[in-house]
Amino acid sequence: MSTLLVFSRDPGPTNELIATLDALSDIKSCRGNPGLEALAAVRGFALPPRVVTRPPGDGLWRDAGYSVELWDGKDEEAASALLRGSGVLSVLTGTSDLDEPGDRALWAAARSLGIESHAVLDHPAGLAERFRNPDGRISWPDWLYVSDEVFARRLSDIGAPAERIRMIGDLHHLRLRRIAGKRSPEEIGALRGKWGAGESDFVLLFVSECTAEMTLFGYKNTYVETEVLDSMLRTLKEGSAPWGGAIDPSSLLVIVRAHPRDKKDKYRNVIDRWREQLRINATVEGAPDLAILAADITVGMNSSMLYEANLLGRKAVSLTGHDILSGKSRAV
Repeated sequence: MSTLLVFSRDPGPTNELIATLDALSDIKSCRGNPGLEALAAVRGFALPPRVVTRPPGDGLWRDAGYSVELWDGKDEEAASALLRGSGVLSVLTGTSDLDEPGDRALWAAARSLGIESHAVLDHPAGLAERFRNPDGRISWPDWLYVSDEVFARRLSDIGAPAERIRMIGDLHHLRLRRIAGKRSPEEIGALRGKWGAGESDFVLLFVSECTAEMTLFGYKNTYVETEVLDSMLRTLKEGSAPWGGAIDPSSLLVIVRAHPRDKKDKYRNVIDRWREQLRINATVEGAPDLAILAADITVGMNSSMLYEANLLGRKAVSLTGHDILSGKSRAV
């Protein structure tokens, strides 16, 4: 059994961890990167790690070629039971939304057992809540890993110990660019065909978020995703593009891509209301990078896929005014 245990649940942290482990598997990637070198040198670091997870992260781990164990532990007692006697010397996690206690439980259990804890951050949205316990206390892992100085400052601003923050670069975006660079025109065309797009169709990919679900746990937000989609569809039906200019509704195909943690049929009522007036297809067909490449534009609120579209040189628009062009570390 590996002496390195890795845990994640949410898609963003999972993608970031997979990219980090990919980089760490190649010693050349670590040279000249002090943050990665430090992580590679932690006590008990060994690849492949022992990966424990739960949905929706489990599918992403398997797609990346990792064997996984499903773990349903929610508190420090369960985390201690997982770690005690396991031979694990270091724990590596992402940072999840406030409804996921697994990361914080593992940090606490690891500290009580003399095991080092490390966390890789993916996106600063709801940053403080990723470290807040239900009783209001803040928990920190022993070490935190971020993409750049902007992210590091934002983490320090919410109270993270500056001396415990390490920069490792934007590894997920580097990995995404490598994967997308291998996509063929045939793959892209095949996905457009599955979506039902003709050669001359303009495909708009609407990427969801699960903020509506998160409000049930106290998450504060200024928009409702279903209302954002409804408003966008109304604008499109009128022949106007939300990003400016005119658009021909007759040549438009709207693809609504649910977030992995969206409630089932979250957008059904909105889609049914507009289906007779616009061509709409709700599907998660295609890997995220392939879906971005197959679309003519990616729109949404503050989804990571908007930033990824920019990275891949594809047009992307935030319907809620988020400055996606400035990069994810500056997103709010």
